[in-house]
Amino acid sequence: MLKKLLFLSAALAFVLPAFAQHQRRVLIEEFTNASCGPCAAQNPAFNTTVKANADFLTPIKYQTNFPGYDPMNQQNPSEVQTRRSYYSVNSVPNGRQNGVLEIFPMTSYNATVIQNAYNTLTPVTITLSHTLTADYDSVLITLSVKSEDTLFGNLRLRVAVLEDEITFSTAPGTNGEKEFFQIMRKMVPNTTGTTTGNFSPGETKNYSLAWAVKNFYDLNQLCVSAWLQNDATKEVLQSARSLPIGGIPATGVNIRPNSFVCAADEDVSFTLVNTADAPLTTATLRYRVGTGAWTDYTWTGDLAPNASTQVVLAGTTIAQPGEVDLQVEIISSNNGFQTNLVDPISDVLVKTLYDPASTLPFAYPFQSGTFPPVGWSVQNIMTTNDEVGWVLATNTGAGSSRSAKCEFNDIQGGSAYLTTPKLNLSQTSGNVTKLSFDRAYAYFSDTNFDSLRVEVSTNCGATWTTIFHDGKDGLATAPPTTSPFIPTAAQWQLNEIDISDFNGTPDLMVRFVGESGWGNHLYIDNFKVSSLVGVKELTLSTFTLQPNPTSDFAQVRFGLEKPESIHLSVFNAQGTLVQSKQLGDLPSGEHAVVLDANNLPSGNYKVVLRGKEGVAHAQWVVVK
Repeated sequence: MLKKLLFLSAALAFVLPAFAQHQRRVLIEEFTNASCGPCAAQNPAFNTTVKANADFLTPIKYQTNFPGYDPMNQQNPSEVQTRRSYYSVNSVPNGRQNGVLEIFPMTSYNATVIQNAYNTLTPVTITLSHTLTADYDSVLITLSVKSEDTLFGNLRLRVAVLEDEITFSTAPGTNGEKEFFQIMRKMVPNTTGTTTGNFSPGETKNYSLAWAVKNFYDLNQLCVSAWLQNDATKEVLQSARSLPIGGIPATGVNIRPNSFVCAADEDVSFTLVNTADAPLTTATLRYRVGTGAWTDYTWTGDLAPNASTQVVLAGTTIAQPGEVDLQVEIISSNNGFQTNLVDPISDVLVKTLYDPASTLPFAYPFQSGTFPPVGWSVQNIMTTNDEVGWVLATNTGAGSSRSAKCEFNDIQGGSAYLTTPKLNLSQTSGNVTKLSFDRAYAYFSDTNFDSLRVEVSTNCGATWTTIFHDGKDGLATAPPTTSPFIPTAAQWQLNEIDISDFNGTPDLMVRFVGESGWGNHLYIDNFKVSSLVGVKELTLSTFTLQPNPTSDFAQVRFGLEKPESIHLSVFNAQGTLVQSKQLGDLPSGEHAVVLDANNLPSGNYKVVLRGKEGVAHAQWVVVK
């Protein structure tokens, strides 16, 4: 009988209740997944409970490999699996409190359950702290474990490095969750932990651990948790947290890729942007083109905050027309360090545009079955399983059966780009050059709506100028709908933009930027750029606007020396057509037309009179 008692006491972490004098910080471990529907339904309430009881809890989340894709699991699948097997967890979401109490559903977890566990006294205390090395490549962990009483059993000290908060711009899985908390990144030294051996009354044991950090979205979120667990019973006797230190300045530089090379003798380039509040003077990076070797590169200069500069990578010409990958990684900068260790590499597909620029007029009605059209480019958003954004719509069009469609309902955030071929405007000086397209759009709801930005570039995509930007009600051509939007023939609207300011440009590029708010479908059709070749100044005896500036109404007065068919257009400062009137065939003499500014915002506008003989311009100022 005595031998049996001794064996039992050796298997358990045996303590004398009289010495149990410390409250027990509660370890709560959750198993979840970014593609688990029930997890998305239960986690908000569970996360709220954890946050409200942060002073009593040591929370840890393990992102499992089922029921679907989860990038955080793929960054450390084996250790998650080991912890799941340790508790025999076969479904998610599922939790364990102090190793012995199963929590399910996660919405059942509450302050009463936590306080009862917290007030279950223990003789064990844990003191925990961590630091990062000077170059932020390793975490150093220091622990002290003390027991006020005799403690023996199969005792394991387990330590986990966590990422306290991860926020994705788009949901990484299929359940819509974008925010994740206390994610286990690494067990140190491993899931087995460190065997502590038995404790004598009042004995303290000290430990020092280290880990070369990897797989972090933001090093400023690095924190550490530790707990003493009896593997015979799985009971957790005490736990501790070391909160994020923060204060690591992220690299004060970002990469804005140039997606095109327009001549065979041009090197690949990208744009360097200073994203910090301090000047950028040095940046250490590396790059490679295609499958070539990585090349170290040090940039020096003096960029003010928010300023940018083009970096040309000498010797990187693309011999054959086509596409090639450019990868650039920022290592460090004078005003910050690389804090994103999961995906620090900027990766962009560079396309060659060696063909001559298309002459005007250029028109494309999207009637070909090929998408993107020949010479056009698409840069869509990569999701877990697909590429979403601009596609060919075959069920509708502005006077046709096809158009370009941006499927915002499949994009929870971000932008998709549709870019035209190069357009030759070198012979348009002195002309009126217009860009036009038909659009159709309906948004999903007051909180889920999208925007369209139209941009032009005169330097092969190195920089872009916005000529049109609108969204929600200003973009919509049909009422909101929660069904996938398919426009009728009456739900298309013509956009005309005056781009005469870019006359003379030999290689003009235009791109449509679909900015997603997880709304509905946007359609583009009948893209056209034309220039009134040989148009001269319209001869007028008078041309005035009164009053000017205007707050409500203004009168345009002009005198014709001979009969003329006149069309009046008003463009805003971005070149967007805001008013249009066909005045028809007018006799010679004085004429007057009223302009209404009541629905126009303050700003500068261009009033254009266009006749068969030429055009005339006048500036109109609206002040509210």
